[in-house]
Amino acid sequence: MNIFTGMNAGRTPQTDLFGRTARSVNAGPASMLSGSFDPIEQKRAMVRKQAFKVVGDTFASERKLDNDFLEREGKMSYYESQISEARKGIREVDERIGKLREEYGVEPDSQEQKDFELLERYQDKDERLKMTGEELERAGQLTEKGYTDYQKRALEVSLYKTPYKAQLKEAKKGWLEENATIRAMSLLRLKKDPMVKASKEADQILEDGSKEIIGMLSEEAVDHIDEKFEEEIEEAEERKEEEKQEQEKIEAAKERAEEMEALANPEKAEKEQHRESETEVLSTDPLTESILKMDGIKNEVKQEVADMMTKMKLVAEDIKGIEVDTMI
Repeated sequence: MNIFTGMNAGRTPQTDLFGRTARSVNAGPASMLSGSFDPIEQKRAMVRKQAFKVVGDTFASERKLDNDFLEREGKMSYYESQISEARKGIREVDERIGKLREEYGVEPDSQEQKDFELLERYQDKDERLKMTGEELERAGQLTEKGYTDYQKRALEVSLYKTPYKAQLKEAKKGWLEENATIRAMSLLRLKKDPMVKASKEADQILEDGSKEIIGMLSEEAVDHIDEKFEEEIEEAEERKEEEKQEQEKIEAAKERAEEMEALANPEKAEKEQHRESETEVLSTDPLTESILKMDGIKNEVKQEVADMMTKMKLVAEDIKGIEVDTMI
């Protein structure tokens, strides 16, 4: 789920599903002061921040652990160099003892050489602890008996091994401790895999945040639709009122025009009024109306019939007038 989207300077602003300018990814506390506070963008920014923090904290911890690995590996390298140096020193002392053995003509597999090697171990405190009862007893007998000249000088040279042996012991101990720590840290990292865990946690934060944002957008969409619907109703009512006012203005203008025309041409106005009266009379006559509405009669015929009926109506009225005059 990609949450690292936004608007870049110089690009054409995008619009959302309502046709509005896309939200700015920089919305935050400062936007509240400028009056452009956006709760949805604030939620999006907060979700991003939480996801970044989870991954960032874990990454920082892993970096620290990596540095610890490097530091311990550096110590192991140091201990290895100390071990190598100590062993070299011990070899040099052994070479000096070998020269003494050759100088005194002592064979490598002779009893004198074997007794020297036993006494050399007895002389070293750490090696003495590893000796058996029989070996300790034999070393005691040799000490009481006294050493040969070769054994005496060789044991004195052997004492030069002491600091190298101590150095070797400490270096081995340190190397083993660092190696054990590194192995334990590596196993723990493989077992827990914190970066994978942090990635999953960040994904869950983003998913939950997206669901909340979708809910907020849905609510906003409903509110926006309601607002648009109310605006359209208000606009329709305003248009209706405007049309009504325009129609009234047209009717008023028409009446004024007729009044002006009547004042300017009284005879024409009287004829128009008379014609309207005749039309009203004809329209109220059921017989005339039926004839005018007959199918198949052409416009010319309809006009002739209308004229004829008008004349007949006038004749009937005249006859009535004559009868009234006679009675009077």
